[in-house]
Amino acid sequence: MHTQPADPSVLAHCVAIVVAQNQVDGAALMRLAERLRFGDIIAWTPTLKHDQFSHRLVFFLVHFDFEDGAKTALLKVLRHSGSVSMCYAPVVVFLRSASGGQVRACVEMGFDDVINVPAEGPEIATRLAAQIGREQLYIETRNYIGPDRHRMDHLAAAAQPRQAEEPHARLIILRTVEEGVHIVRREGARKPH
Repeated sequence: MHTQPADPSVLAHCVAIVVAQNQVDGAALMRLAERLRFGDIIAWTPTLKHDQFSHRLVFFLVHFDFEDGAKTALLKVLRHSGSVSMCYAPVVVFLRSASGGQVRACVEMGFDDVINVPAEGPEIATRLAAQIGREQLYIETRNYIGPDRHRMDHLAAAAQPRQAEEPHARLIILRTVEEGVHIVRREGARKPH
């Protein structure tokens, strides 16, 4: 797979879309996005369209107090948006001192990364930058579009037996500031309608 070292300065060429339940939580995430030096920072609204952004790459930053049902609904809306730049955008949730089970639950929902706070700004920026310039494996099924949920298997105490998988496609995507989101390769079933 194509890789390049994570460079936090690349975030200056990206848009951070902040998703929170209220203005106070949204303002806190906006301050974090400012410290991480995103090129543009805006609050999420369901009417946002991909052509409203000044940069090709979009990150969704989700506050830890956003309810689980709302997180699932948000992921469904984004992953089925019809825009490649939004459908395959990194969606990152911030949790506060979360347990391994809480982290795994967010991975199972389909978040690209789950970051426990408090964490240091440089560590967060590096983790976010790792979503850019590296090939990422996404899985597409009838009910799911998102990062490979089995990527956390190596962290489980004992390997969980997998059930027979439904027809799916494996997509290798690459995000770059120059080209935005590019689907490098698709293997398997076509996207169900």
